[in-house]
Amino acid sequence: MDYKMLGKRLKEMRKKRKMSQQELSYEIEYSIPHISHVENGMTKASLEFVVKAANALHTTTDRLLCDSLEGTESIYVTEVSEELKDMDPATLKIIRRMVRDMKDNLEENMQS
Repeated sequence: MDYKMLGKRLKEMRKKRKMSQQELSYEIEYSIPHISHVENGMTKASLEFVVKAANALHTTTDRLLCDSLEGTESIYVTEVSEELKDMDPATLKIIRRMVRDMKDNLEENMQS
């Protein structure tokens, strides 16, 4: 289990929803220091904590835990799509080219 990545995802999702640690604390009935420690990877989150946090952040436990699970490619694809939602066509074209170049580069370097 990658607790640092869980904490990072929790923090990202909380901030994306413009929610403070205090507001999340109120929602899930855990202390602000506990939330901070989980977000910084200093405390291992319990299953109850993860489920409550996912519900409060209107997400799934899979999204919070995807860095520790197998077969979560669709979550990453969804996240990339969400990042690109509000981009103009010219920017999307550039990003597509960049992704293709990065993919080619990765494939070349992985064969060596």
